[in-house]
Amino acid sequence: MSVTFFADIESESVNMANSNAARVLGALGFDELAGDADAEDFLGRVLVALALAPADAGRPATAEGNFIDCGRTAGYTQRRLHELRELAEDARGRGLRIAWG
Repeated sequence: MSVTFFADIESESVNMANSNAARVLGALGFDELAGDADAEDFLGRVLVALALAPADAGRPATAEGNFIDCGRTAGYTQRRLHELRELAEDARGRGLRIAWG
């Protein structure tokens, strides 16, 4: 399963696994894997998260039975926040909302 962040069908999108999206959304102050926000608000949350978040040390991949968690590389959260910043800036410039799910 994955979560995709987008503004409209013509925009670039940012896609991440549910567990990684939950971490990023938590850094933004959201607690749902589906939702939407005003681009200005979303951008503000991204900028605050980038300013406050310590460097992401990552997490190794794990397997438990048939469940595989691919983990997260070091710096993953910051890289994704920068991608979301670009998406939010584009959406703000075009008067669009950011949605995810």
